[in-house]
Amino acid sequence: MKNIWRLLLILIATGLITGCKGTGQSYDLHKTLALIIILGIVLAFFTLALYTNMLRDEVNDQDLFNTNAVKIKMRKRLPAFKSTNPFSLSRVQLGIWTVVISCSYIYLQLCMGNCNDTELNETALILMGISAGVAACGTMIDKREIQDGSFRHQNSPSEGFFVDILSDDNGISVHRFQKVTWTVIAVIIFLNKVYNIKTGCALPELSQTLLWLTGISSAAYLTLKTQENDPSIDSAAANNGLSGVPPSPQVFPPATNSVQPPTVTSTENNPASYQDQTMATGDSTSSPNSDYTTTS
Repeated sequence: MKNIWRLLLILIATGLITGCKGTGQSYDLHKTLALIIILGIVLAFFTLALYTNMLRDEVNDQDLFNTNAVKIKMRKRLPAFKSTNPFSLSRVQLGIWTVVISCSYIYLQLCMGNCNDTELNETALILMGISAGVAACGTMIDKREIQDGSFRHQNSPSEGFFVDILSDDNGISVHRFQKVTWTVIAVIIFLNKVYNIKTGCALPELSQTLLWLTGISSAAYLTLKTQENDPSIDSAAANNGLSGVPPSPQVFPPATNSVQPPTVTSTENNPASYQDQTMATGDSTSSPNSDYTTTS
């Protein structure tokens, strides 16, 4: 942190010594102030991006996060691996447009003369509205997944800025690539228009085509973001004990009418009942406890 502030002081001193002069070779305080403010905004942005979670996703499963950190360290064979939250594409986009538009506005206001009659700029409002809306919707999607206890690919340490913002649960994704591409194109064209302004201090207007393309890419990104952490068909089937084929109905064997065997009463210890039984049936049998035979 100290090194960053030292760098800021060096840049400010450089701005005071060089470049910030008017036509009469006297220091232009407006341009010097614009340079100092712009450098301060840019350095503050990068400092907060590196040392805070301002542009990073939320981690809600610390155990899984630590496990993934060990796997990444082993896969990349790194002697030391700093586990930090992954970067969020929607937050990065909002931060970039905030810095670009604010710095451009300060430059035009302080370096292009009297700007009291500056008109409302629709392009700046649309770009800030798109980026703010994407960041807000992305945060709502993340909060819903956290409340539902869903598996989130964000519970994995950062593997690098570009890998983070371009990757979903399946790796590099086309909808994120499209979003990043159109954001970079719009930023380059916007800054180029600001640089080419020679008179006046109104922010430049972008074409409706570029604004529509930026909005469409943002809508596609949000739509597919809602499906990024949904379980696949195979994993859902495995969790439900299925294999993609509906289970066959369970077949039970037909019920059979079973006949209970007659109850046999032991007469070993009851000779009287044995004799009564033989007399009722008319059978001739020998008594188990006598030496004679009863004949009907």
